Amino acid sequence: MSQATTKHKSRLKARLLICLVVGVALFVFIVRPAGFLAGLWLSERQKRAERSPQAKVPNVIGQDYRKGEAMLKEKGLMMQVIAKRSDDNQPIDIILDQVPRGGENVDVGYTIGVTIGDFRADGSVTPHR
Repeated sequence: MSQATTKHKSRLKARLLICLVVGVALFVFIVRPAGFLAGLWLSERQKRAERSPQAKVPNVIGQDYRKGEAMLKEKGLMMQVIAKRSDDNQPIDIILDQVPRGGENVDVGYTIGVTIGDFRADGSVTPHR
């Protein structure tokens, strides 16, 4: 073999080795992490799709019973009176408290508990519906 062909083969082996190292580096540092991130993204997307839709609870404190109920129904939420109390500062059928509070996120269809004013100043009771 001549010296020229030996140098040529040596350069060819060096190029092949460089290409192999670059290929492995591309796979390890780019392709593999990209595949991992794509799998993670798909997994999170699937989890979000399986989660029930959420609604932000409107603040109904201080609203009339019927108006508060309409506001909640508009968001896909239900309302249940959990307590009635006398409050001389509030007219009858006004929502005095709510659980959960306005601004919290809950599943659509969740029931919001409310406390309403029920007694007049003279002590008489009037139904809220």
